[in-house]
Amino acid sequence: MAGQSQVQETIHQLHEGTDFMKIIEKSSKKYNRKFTLSKDFLYITYSPSKKPPSKARISVEDIREIRQGQETDGFKKSKVRNKYPKDNSFSLIVGAESHNINLVAPTPEAAKNWVQGLRWAKKKAQNIDVREKQALWIKETFRKADINQDGKVDFEETVKLLRKMNMIVDKSHAKKVFQTADRTNASSGDKSSDNVLDENEFVEFYRTITERSELRDLFKSYAGEDDYWTPEEFTDFMHKEQKRYEITPKWCESVIDAYEPTEEIRKKKILSYDGFLMFMKGPNGKLFNPFHSTVYQDMKQPLTHYFIASSHNTYLQKDQLRGPSSVEAYIQALQRGCRCVEMDVWDGPDDDPIIYHGHTLTSKIKFKDVVEAVDKYAFEATPYPVILSLENHCSVPQQAVMAKYLKDILGDKLYMQPVRKDGQMPSPEDLKERILIKGKKHKLNLQDMQKLPEPTTSEDSAANLTNMETELEGDVSEEDEAADLEVEDEEIKKKMELEKKQSKKRISSTSSISNKSQKKKVKLAKELSDTVVLFKSVGFKGFKYAKENYQFFEMSSLVEGKALDLATKSSSAPDFVEHSKRFFSRIYPAGRRTNSSNYNPVKMWNVGAQIVALNYQTPCTEMDINIGKFQQNGKSGYILKPVFLRKSNMQFNPNKPDDQYTQKLTLRIISGQQFPKPDREVIDPYVKVTLYGVNSEQEYKTSVVDDNGFNPTWDFEENFDVKCPELALLRFAVYDKDVTTDDFIGQYTIPVASIQMGYHHVPLLSANGADLSPASLFVHTLMSAP
Repeated sequence: MAGQSQVQETIHQLHEGTDFMKIIEKSSKKYNRKFTLSKDFLYITYSPSKKPPSKARISVEDIREIRQGQETDGFKKSKVRNKYPKDNSFSLIVGAESHNINLVAPTPEAAKNWVQGLRWAKKKAQNIDVREKQALWIKETFRKADINQDGKVDFEETVKLLRKMNMIVDKSHAKKVFQTADRTNASSGDKSSDNVLDENEFVEFYRTITERSELRDLFKSYAGEDDYWTPEEFTDFMHKEQKRYEITPKWCESVIDAYEPTEEIRKKKILSYDGFLMFMKGPNGKLFNPFHSTVYQDMKQPLTHYFIASSHNTYLQKDQLRGPSSVEAYIQALQRGCRCVEMDVWDGPDDDPIIYHGHTLTSKIKFKDVVEAVDKYAFEATPYPVILSLENHCSVPQQAVMAKYLKDILGDKLYMQPVRKDGQMPSPEDLKERILIKGKKHKLNLQDMQKLPEPTTSEDSAANLTNMETELEGDVSEEDEAADLEVEDEEIKKKMELEKKQSKKRISSTSSISNKSQKKKVKLAKELSDTVVLFKSVGFKGFKYAKENYQFFEMSSLVEGKALDLATKSSSAPDFVEHSKRFFSRIYPAGRRTNSSNYNPVKMWNVGAQIVALNYQTPCTEMDINIGKFQQNGKSGYILKPVFLRKSNMQFNPNKPDDQYTQKLTLRIISGQQFPKPDREVIDPYVKVTLYGVNSEQEYKTSVVDDNGFNPTWDFEENFDVKCPELALLRFAVYDKDVTTDDFIGQYTIPVASIQMGYHHVPLLSANGADLSPASLFVHTLMSAP
């Protein structure tokens, strides 16, 4: 947005509101809606709506992306999209589940203004301070409870509102706090508010009623006889409790400037309890080390030295048999920092390759559309390289089309440089904003391949390959995962068999099948082979064979069962570790996981496997572990492996780790705050904490606290023996105890190496990864020698 006057004019238009056409996916229906940005820039209201005004709104903070044009599945699958200009269109991608709101503005200018204005408002919402964010959450809750929309609540309504916030309070105590807040307002001359609270008064009432005794006691223990901290007392706290020995009084002064809410106190360079409370809710008060939110690791080592965030069958949004395929699934994976995405490519109509789970009933999308999405979104979340893992089932002519799309669409981003003569992989730093192809490649080396005459058509390419048939690899597909699916439903089995026969018929009708077609060997187009440089797929024949025969750019894929067997046997695990120091390994889910469930990736990381592919579309404990691990190193999608998984002169067996790698983690779960409430009136929460790591999985549970989801106290303490902290992860999960099945409330998973020592808050996430703020746990941690 250009000048200040233009910004103001744009924002004014959003405040005034605009009439849009809302487009519905897979339908010819459309609705007229007026969207208006609130004066505080924090939410968008829309009308008309069957919802009450307090719910007919979208939080600006919940908007993940504002996407121009008609680029969502909702637009592409709509039956009326062609009636409206692309320049008038844009979409809001909202919430953890990426709900699409597809809108058509009356003019291109209106669409442009909303896209620019909302991006500005989103940035503003992300930059509000902790205290203001808390106040906004309380006000939003207040507005939802204000049924008659008069902006006020009496005492009985206040008690009901507290219960909705999962809080039971002593009514006599609450009455005193309520009257104090009301008298404070009445003394200012506002007589109309007697016996009622407006939303600002309710914020203060709420903060008083939710006094944190454990934090108050902690603050007092370092305040001496005064009710504040000097920079020296603050430093003392950071050294003794938080083990942050690098902290100085000068740093504490800067924190006071940032967090102390009272100007008079701030000018004196001292910290009040309110300021301490805000500090403990900020980045330094959270369990995750804020330094690890940046790219803090060495990114100049060979690619084989890194764990890489990786997705399996990325195109699928649900199950592996008949669920929808979507370009949106690639966009979401890339936006979450995934750096290796998978494409199962098959011959499509009109010589246009398609992606779907072959021989199944999953829907089909165009290969070209996916490549275009990768080109646009590959480096939106992180600049480090993206790997396209191709499972190629196409005929030679359509392989040539694949190669053309990759080169034409990706352009200079596509990595096509010759391999290095020193036999080393480039580093993530070397490959910033480059896209790498993993797939089959000709046996001929690059110099020999350059001697082949350049084909001018796909038919010429097929002829070249036929003439040199004995020198080329036969099977194009790395692994036909769909062929390994274990399907019990007889109806689905029959449909899959029919799909398989039709697929074979399509491929056998092309000139790409050799005389050995009964062995299902399809030839590889030179154009596609040439796009593969650093990740040549080869069949796995054992670690000894790989050591003696693999070139540094050759790699294998292993199904989870085979990989787990090799990783957990003491006889083969050290060989797996040594193999992973030199070569890439990709692990993928077993065919029995037709519901898109996941395996535990930890044992694969323990042997150094770099590409551990999971079904990103499935919320589960295994994905919690994956997301938790890759939040470190700035969510770059690359994590430097521990030194014992990189150095050739260091021996490591994850099933028998040396004691030198062991430490003791003492965890104290003190309390919980403001848990969201399921269907029950008030919850009975407990916490299950699990350590995932090398050669162990330890789990403990707190007691159950009855009827208190607002501020339960446990003061639970336990010790964990952590072998190889660099590989260990800790998962906190909060449940509501029930007579039948305990309800999941929220979770948080963190690398042990990213845990801050001392007193900190643990934020909670929903099953699909949404932030449940202000819900949290308050814990104390200490790492020591065993």
